[in-house]
Amino acid sequence: MWPSVDVNLFVHNGAATVGPAIESVLAQTWPALHLTLIDDGSTDGTTAILADYAARQAGITLKRNRHNAGAIPNFQRAFWTGDSDFVMPKSGDDLIAPDFIERAMEVLMAHPGCAMVHAGGLIVRGEAEIVARYPPEHNLLAIGPDPRARIGAVMARYTSSPSFWGVYRRAASDALSPIRYRAGWDHVLLAELALYGEIRHVEAPLYWRRDGGKPVATLARAATAQACARLTLDDDLAEQRWRAPLITTAYAHMEMLAASRLAGANRLCLMDDVAPIFRARWLPYLHQEAEAVHAALPDLLRRLRETSPMEAAWLAGGLADLIRSVIALVPEIPLHWAQAEIAAGSGEYVA
Repeated sequence: MWPSVDVNLFVHNGAATVGPAIESVLAQTWPALHLTLIDDGSTDGTTAILADYAARQAGITLKRNRHNAGAIPNFQRAFWTGDSDFVMPKSGDDLIAPDFIERAMEVLMAHPGCAMVHAGGLIVRGEAEIVARYPPEHNLLAIGPDPRARIGAVMARYTSSPSFWGVYRRAASDALSPIRYRAGWDHVLLAELALYGEIRHVEAPLYWRRDGGKPVATLARAATAQACARLTLDDDLAEQRWRAPLITTAYAHMEMLAASRLAGANRLCLMDDVAPIFRARWLPYLHQEAEAVHAALPDLLRRLRETSPMEAAWLAGGLADLIRSVIALVPEIPLHWAQAEIAAGSGEYVA
């Protein structure tokens, strides 16, 4: 009997690309698939396209979000719903080769301790014009019995989404924490997954990413709860860590590890690994972000002093989170002085 795979394809206003994305799933050679189409509050012709596929094709379930929720809730939904032992979250524009799932499942079945398998990737545009191939160093290989070594391998290497959109074993993904609205949430998810199993890949470029990635700053803003609610990030009630997306990504690994399903001593040991690993990868960029935060602080602290008590309390909390993450990753940039000013400026609303 073939183990079944739940494919959860979510799309928002993707009428121009969702048809080929669905066809690439329906063309899979793996014989046991269930496809759930999730219309993420679309307002173009996407809804009609999805309804047509669901009406004429067996094995397809159609769900519709009442409003556009974004990638994080839909990815979480893929993990939390469905009965199959394996799940593949799927974007509504990227394509997969016909044997993508079959070859991923061959690896998962050969390695019972493997939590996820992805494949090499191509960047395509238009009908399927190949623009570039992702270099082999983008492929993740986090194997062996030591969770510390596996998570270290992911933190040191994970870069782009071809190594994120794979087939996941639910026995491992069930152990994951709820996905938080944070820059680098995908980095954190894969790092935590490596605590609970191996991550392997198929070398062949079986994942075809449409048009490549987006700038880090754009992704960081989009990953905030405020942006998902269509709110501005420039008011005093917004979080502030989007100002330093790479620092936030690294610090979010510490937050995840503090709440991971491990003994306390093991969690602390892993948390100690985070800063050295990310400093080795990104130190010049971490410095740039820390200096940008330093430059923005005078205006932010002025706003803290001049705003209402409730706004001051909220802004103080966001700034405290931002400063704490900068100090943890880039302690050589002097920001400790700002902590005292934040506490003083927030008055009685902050203990």
